[in-house]
Amino acid sequence: MCGIAGIIVRDPKPPAELAARATAMGEALAHRGPDGAGVWADAEGTAALAHRRLAIIDLTADGAQPMSRPGSCPTLVYNGEIYNYVELRQSLEQEGLRFQGRSDSEVLLGALEHWGIAETLPRLAGMFAFGLWDSRARTLTLARDRAGKKPLYIHNDGKRLIFASELRALERVGRFPIRHEAIRHYLSLGFIPAPQTIFEDVEEVPPGYWLRFGPDLREERHAYWTLPGGTVVASTFAEAVEESEHRLSLAVRQRLRADVPVGIFLSGGIDSGLITALAAQATDTPVKTFTVGFTAAQEVDESLLAGLVAARYGTQHHSITLNPDIEELLPTVAKAYGEPMGDASALPTFVVTREASRHVKVVLNGEGADELFAGYRRHRAIKLLAKARAPLNLIPGTAWRALARLLPTPAAARTPYAFLHRFVRGIDQAPMDRYLAWTADTFTEAEQQSLWAGGAPGSETSRMLDAAFPGLSDLGAVRQFMALDFRLAMADCLLPKLDIATMAHGLEARCPFLDHRLVDWVSTLDPGIVLRGRTNKPILRELARRHLPQAVAGAPKRGFEIPLVRWMTRDLHSMVQDNCRSRGGLLAEVFDPSALNAFLDRRWQMDDARWAKRAWLLLMLALWNEGRA
Repeated sequence: MCGIAGIIVRDPKPPAELAARATAMGEALAHRGPDGAGVWADAEGTAALAHRRLAIIDLTADGAQPMSRPGSCPTLVYNGEIYNYVELRQSLEQEGLRFQGRSDSEVLLGALEHWGIAETLPRLAGMFAFGLWDSRARTLTLARDRAGKKPLYIHNDGKRLIFASELRALERVGRFPIRHEAIRHYLSLGFIPAPQTIFEDVEEVPPGYWLRFGPDLREERHAYWTLPGGTVVASTFAEAVEESEHRLSLAVRQRLRADVPVGIFLSGGIDSGLITALAAQATDTPVKTFTVGFTAAQEVDESLLAGLVAARYGTQHHSITLNPDIEELLPTVAKAYGEPMGDASALPTFVVTREASRHVKVVLNGEGADELFAGYRRHRAIKLLAKARAPLNLIPGTAWRALARLLPTPAAARTPYAFLHRFVRGIDQAPMDRYLAWTADTFTEAEQQSLWAGGAPGSETSRMLDAAFPGLSDLGAVRQFMALDFRLAMADCLLPKLDIATMAHGLEARCPFLDHRLVDWVSTLDPGIVLRGRTNKPILRELARRHLPQAVAGAPKRGFEIPLVRWMTRDLHSMVQDNCRSRGGLLAEVFDPSALNAFLDRRWQMDDARWAKRAWLLLMLALWNEGRA
């Protein structure tokens, strides 16, 4: 894991000038790579590349970047890990290539030179974002991994192209106007959907794509991977369990490869429990595990189940109770994310990674299991709706809409009545509106129209998403929801949250459930197998019964509970009022003052939980903007 940046110009500049700008971008990424820094500029004055190194494999200078091979012209800057680099190296050596060091970076560069981009990318098992400059052809190639685990942002005005692992590195060499439409989508989703960013004229390279830019900086765009789903493979539930275990075990084994200490984020759930079990079975060295909580009660609850797993597999277990100074930490977190991040779990994630980084340099986690194996209630809700569609259609849509209006607003967010209320709201909605209603309790379209001065900019978020994800309706209702979870919520919120939090502390996060060999196979299973029975994630539940204590295998799914209502109405009340009402701030610039004040004064008709979620979005937006100054 590292930080990368580069600048390419159409008309040559003094090499020292380009090198200085690349250096500035690299300095903005120093936290991503505390183990080394490198800058390279070509003699022609058309390109400069910067790299910050977090050394994980081959800790010697042989793994330093920017990297080129003796006697060749391409130069590489690369962020990530290629987990099957050992096997790729063996294949390349059999075809005559020789290597100086042991790094996966050198293997990637050799593969790109020998096989070419189109043949190399499908062979890679890992997470990556890289830039490859060919000084002879004056072409830049950018590529990103299939799931989008490693970020990559670009700005190209036709005269200059800059790219970097984080947005704040781009801001070191340019200032970009804020994209108001992105704020609208942020308020609807809690994050900004790619390829949009918070800035005009800056976009994110899509997952599963590679881009090539010629001397005139014109772009060629190629997709090398898409999430499967159109074809259903014939398989029984038992076969699905066996194959899932085989592929997940391989993914875990390869993600244990490192020349530095490796740990695991272990909650009381089955996802991280399975990762811990398979990792312990794959190594003779006790793994380090980390369990976290905010309050004493929750910490005890988490540590009880996590401790059972740790005891069974003899891990070196660390149970951490988090009591951060929230008001002091929030501005740091908001600034770190580069653009507004509305997921409140970003704060505990940030603190947890800071604690873990004191013990290990690599951490495995269970990210992706819910998206891949149907772990959310909405997956069962859409299955139920699809089965009951015929009788439900006997009731006019106007009746469903009237019922949704008449039902009292839930007093709490995670009660059976709250889920029933949300289900009824979604019955008569279009698929994308239903997905938003069942996924995000954020600003509604009507609330946004009230909030914005002059009306909300751009198109409704649901309409934008319809255009961004064509063809999803062909997958069927269940697969459509699961594809959106994978390609939208996970790729644009959960993975950036994890990447920024870990890299802020020089910690590499690895996600075995997102191994493409596992994703490719599970995504072709019949939804009836993935959603078999009445429990969530039945395939993983079956594996949990094999590998985990029964108390863990049979425990209900629990999210990481955050005391958001208490924070927003008590602990952070003054901070919310001061920052959101600031006359010189972004909120005052884009929102109607009377509507904003009415919301902050609690004159909008909503309960504490719904108000707190919306207030959090506004606070993080305000703090992010203040952090740019």
